[in-house]
Amino acid sequence: MYQVKEIFYTLQGEGANAGRPAIFCRFAGCNLWSGVEADRARAECRFCDTQFVGTDGPGGGKFKRPEDLVEA
Repeated sequence: MYQVKEIFYTLQGEGANAGRPAIFCRFAGCNLWSGVEADRARAECRFCDTQFVGTDGPGGGKFKRPEDLVEA
């Protein structure tokens, strides 16, 4: 099961590909922090500002197969 927070079209903002069109797929969850603010002090990653909890973003959801994710 693939849990996706959001899928969106944008322009690449960093590196040699800056300015090029890109489709971003942000997966839900993180192995370094739960996303719960009360857990931040004990987390491996204390600086993350990415909203990755849940599957409620644009294009987000749960996908059973990689092919389903590609079609999204």
